[in-house]
Amino acid sequence: MATDKDSHAGSSDSDDLDIIKTSRAQLSLSQYIDHVTQTQSQHASADAGSDTAEDVEDDRSRDEATSDTSQKSPKRMRVEWSDDDEALPTKLAESASEASESEDPEAAYNAFKNRKTVQRKKVAADTRKAKAAVSKRTSNKTAIVGRKPRRPMKDETPDDRKKRKEFGMGSDSAPSSEDELPNDAPEYVKRRKTKFDRTQAKNWGAAFRFAPDYEDVEFSEDDESRLQKKPQMKDIKPQRVNEDILMDRTGGIIPAPIARWLRDYQVVGAEFLHEAFVRQRGAVLGDDMGLGKTIQVIAFLTAAFGKTADERDKKRMRRVRRMNDDRWYPRILIVCLGSLMQNWQDELDKWGWWQVDVYHGQPSDREAALQAASRGRLEIMITTYSTYRINCSSINTIDWDCVIADECHTIKSGSSGVTKAMNEVNALCRIGLTGTAIQNKYEELWTLLNWSNPGQFRTRTEWKYEISDPLKVGQAHDATNDQLAKARRTAEKLVKDVLPNVFLRRMKTLIADQLPKKSDRVVFCPLTDMQATAYENFVNSEIVEYISRSSDMCDCDSGKKRGWCCYIDVPGHGPWKNLAFPAMIVLQKIANHLAQLLPSGTDPPEKQSKDLDILQIAMPEEWKELYRNKDSLLNYSRRAFCGKWKILKKLLEFWHSNGDKVLVFSHSVRLLRMLKALFDIDGTQYNFSYLDGSMSYDDRAKAVADFNADPSRFVFLISTRAGGVGLNITSANKVVVMDPNWNPSYDLQAQDRAYRIGQTRDVEVFRLVSAGTIEEIVYARQIYKQQQANIGYTASVERRYFRGVDGEKGKKGEIFGLKNLFAFQNDGYVLRDIVNKTNLAEVKAGVSVVGVDLEPNSDDEDDDDESSVFSDAVFKEDDDDASAKSNSQIKKFAQAFISGGETRGRKSKRSKHGPDPVKAILARAGVEYTHENSEVIGQSKVEAKLSRKARELANDIELGSRKVFQVSQSQAINEDGEEEIENSDMDSDVQELKVSYKYKPPEKVRIRQFCEIARFAGCDSPVDFALAVESMTQEERRKMLDRFYRKRRQKLFGIGGG
Repeated sequence: MATDKDSHAGSSDSDDLDIIKTSRAQLSLSQYIDHVTQTQSQHASADAGSDTAEDVEDDRSRDEATSDTSQKSPKRMRVEWSDDDEALPTKLAESASEASESEDPEAAYNAFKNRKTVQRKKVAADTRKAKAAVSKRTSNKTAIVGRKPRRPMKDETPDDRKKRKEFGMGSDSAPSSEDELPNDAPEYVKRRKTKFDRTQAKNWGAAFRFAPDYEDVEFSEDDESRLQKKPQMKDIKPQRVNEDILMDRTGGIIPAPIARWLRDYQVVGAEFLHEAFVRQRGAVLGDDMGLGKTIQVIAFLTAAFGKTADERDKKRMRRVRRMNDDRWYPRILIVCLGSLMQNWQDELDKWGWWQVDVYHGQPSDREAALQAASRGRLEIMITTYSTYRINCSSINTIDWDCVIADECHTIKSGSSGVTKAMNEVNALCRIGLTGTAIQNKYEELWTLLNWSNPGQFRTRTEWKYEISDPLKVGQAHDATNDQLAKARRTAEKLVKDVLPNVFLRRMKTLIADQLPKKSDRVVFCPLTDMQATAYENFVNSEIVEYISRSSDMCDCDSGKKRGWCCYIDVPGHGPWKNLAFPAMIVLQKIANHLAQLLPSGTDPPEKQSKDLDILQIAMPEEWKELYRNKDSLLNYSRRAFCGKWKILKKLLEFWHSNGDKVLVFSHSVRLLRMLKALFDIDGTQYNFSYLDGSMSYDDRAKAVADFNADPSRFVFLISTRAGGVGLNITSANKVVVMDPNWNPSYDLQAQDRAYRIGQTRDVEVFRLVSAGTIEEIVYARQIYKQQQANIGYTASVERRYFRGVDGEKGKKGEIFGLKNLFAFQNDGYVLRDIVNKTNLAEVKAGVSVVGVDLEPNSDDEDDDDESSVFSDAVFKEDDDDASAKSNSQIKKFAQAFISGGETRGRKSKRSKHGPDPVKAILARAGVEYTHENSEVIGQSKVEAKLSRKARELANDIELGSRKVFQVSQSQAINEDGEEEIENSDMDSDVQELKVSYKYKPPEKVRIRQFCEIARFAGCDSPVDFALAVESMTQEERRKMLDRFYRKRRQKLFGIGGG
């Protein structure tokens, strides 16, 4: 049987440095990014990861490779890639042929030459329309003259109006113009929508899809007590009494055999989906991973079909068809990833009796399934996204009553072929299932909502202008009061006014009582000396200089940027645009394992030659010896080649002695194979399992089953792309993510393979990030994107760490732009500095931090608290007894923080029986900085206080334009390489705020300040104090800094009685 990965069967399993293959060699980076943007979702879905090294490279990083590379040379022809990978090698020739066949070559050339200008004008026009639409809607809300009265329903009785009101519909209106489909909607969908609206207007309720009527359908099995029922659960406690559930809003019934196993939130989700089905509108169920979206769909489908979850259901469709009265009976289409088709079949069989067919594989099999659907001989047809895309014209000949798109973030890119095909699906009720509706940007949410309810959310440009831009700009660290206030208002509008009724999301906290604890520790791993030298050599190379300085003004005084003037081509290497993305891959390889730079003897000569060029640049002194032994397995075990292996090896030894089981994820298949070799040649001899995209679905399932069943299997090496979705590996309790992905959902999904219902042990996640390298930028962008998602889902008030704004040309900040990607902080930690600066910014803004009363500088309340570590007694600088009490004081100090601090709803996991052995292992391996991911992402009481203040000042002509943070992180490096320092000029009656601060002063100053804080804490030994600080969470450190600076200001200015 053909599978989704057939089109990738010929791809290599090695990590290709030359990302742009021979057939793509003439493409600029930006053209290649356009292709990847269109096909990324298909690559992620077609196989759940055809996991060759190209899978590593066919990722979000292309989309993000840089906004600086978006311009293209006017001399290069733009190539429109086909969405079918098999057609890629021929597209250059096809494009050239199309150009030569043009009737007017000069006109064609001018059109190509001016394409960017036309595109810019189109974007500008769309933006003007969006602004005008906003202004018009704003004026219409208050205008009386000119407002059209709403159309009343025809033939509507008072009872109809009452029912419709109870059902959630307006009681005085027919479908409005806002319900109309966009002009580009397929005609067959328009016809169905028009018919639905007319039926609804003529006779309310007749158009709705209530369950079929079985009153006149006879079943021979009358004794329900003897009928077999599904599901059959063993050793699982039911969630409720064995009774049917009547869904009040829709009248649907979830039969008792299913209802008794549903949690309350799952009942709500089933009713949400059933209402969308009855009303024939779209909806997106965005529940967090692991909350049972599949179960909720089956429950709603059971109600939609009017099934009873007993043996009669397997005859229900056949009995209805025998009535020969053309009565309506539902037909459902499920579109999912290829790796999830079997899972859907298994779950449907477990929870009921369904007539299911699969539209996939051989043409004869597909045709048989389609014929069965067209004749009403099946209830559910399952297909994959790629199969649907190729055969959408055939599939859409059937009027589907509902289409369910599982993992619908696959269609998040509006320009991809899959999305365009799914937009034409022949169904009014379109239901999407995803745990990550917002993965990279807010426009992805619009794409999903617009697919589910076409035309209901206006245009993409309007969404960007009204939603995306305000949210992104207001979340910047240096946002003004007006920008921050607008962002918070927009988030509330999105969550409260836009998403309800069409988008439902619940978090895993709903079942926290049924899950063990989970920690998500980010470990910033130092490079080895050899890695650091290679990284620095490559960053300082001519290739990277051309790339990173491409946006600088050219030194020829032409007024153009270097990359579009005199520095287009890197001598001996070609255009810098074609080198940017491959150069990023090189940096990621160096950051993980230097052996990845070695040419492989199995690669084509051209590929080996290019790899050799890079090896010579990165390792100019060692390359000859390394190249002679390029295929030696001993290269994998060299300690100097991989800083992460030193850490991972020690952790594995500790876990193995404790009887733990470990999942190790990487999106580099070559790196996973190196780890396989390391287990054999480095003295570990671990019993391990392995899974990547080259394995068939059956082989993957067997590998998972064997690992779960065999206690002796210690490590499971898994490709992130192939094993990140659909696997249940609850036998493992440790998860290691070897390399961060541009898309945070991949890493989160990898964690959830172990942390899900059925897990009985606490789960610890370790994300290994090479400090000071491009991996820190990747992880920082994960934080940025996760914060965006939280804001979009729940209007979460997130901390504002980053000055950069994604997509804004003039706001690259610390994590966007080519210069940041290709920088090397060999002596520092990028993210640690960003987090620390934000902590200081919040403290110095005069606002108390999380865990402390949020009234402005209310020293009387917290500082007099006897239980406070930083009570006045402790902070007495002149305490003569401090020296004598230092040992006992530090114990009290540490204990107070250990027992008293909480990190956003997660209790501290420090051991009460001595030092943390994992922390000791990391320290011995040279790790200087780690943090919990939950400490930097999530709600912030400090930011909530700042946001409330910003709303108060937003309308003030003078104060509204002032930055919320006047100090700290705005002390960034300017264009001249000097540190910028801002003085606080905030209007305040509190004189203490008028102090000049400098982040990261000279080392002597920092040591002096640290010792001063230690003395304030009542500890004479800075070493003991440092140990206590090391054990604190980010929250606790912010608390300490706030108290210290408050006391210090009071002393400097003699205010507040300090």
